[in-house]
Amino acid sequence: MRRVCWPAILILILGLAGGLPSAAAAGLPKKGDTLPAFELPAPASEKAREYLGISSERFRLADIPARVLLLEVIGVYCPQCYQQAPAFNTLFTRIERGRLKGQVKMLALAAGGNETEIAYLNQQVQYLFPVVADPRFEVHKRLGEPRTPFTLLLDPSGKVLHTHMGVVENIDAFLKLINELVR
Repeated sequence: MRRVCWPAILILILGLAGGLPSAAAAGLPKKGDTLPAFELPAPASEKAREYLGISSERFRLADIPARVLLLEVIGVYCPQCYQQAPAFNTLFTRIERGRLKGQVKMLALAAGGNETEIAYLNQQVQYLFPVVADPRFEVHKRLGEPRTPFTLLLDPSGKVLHTHMGVVENIDAFLKLINELVR
């Protein structure tokens, strides 16, 4: 008669049910980390490139002149990202109309998204800030393959100042945090 290995069965059940952290979640950037260097394709729009302060076809986050960079990792088919988009558009507008203009820049990374999908995404939710493609998930993988939306606040060197997994529910509190980070 075979003995049942209950600990192994429990680990298997918890892992399948999502009760254990994934290997990817363990490698997500956290406050105090510095992101690895990577290049992104420039946004298609001249207005978006001008906003980001870039002129080449590819750029690094360090090329963006800002005291704080908000990098939002999104999925082009992510319902939570669609849910968050209007609030982040409001956040963008408040930053651009306030004293943070020029000090804080916002950028979305479409994990797995190509230019056609980004164009469709913008028809649906009309992002006010630039969205760049990551069609092969290359940058997404370098960021630890986070679920979307995943928001990072970074300094110019790529140091992680704050992260948030999921929808940011309170834009006022988030803007207050950004103001504190700029000081």
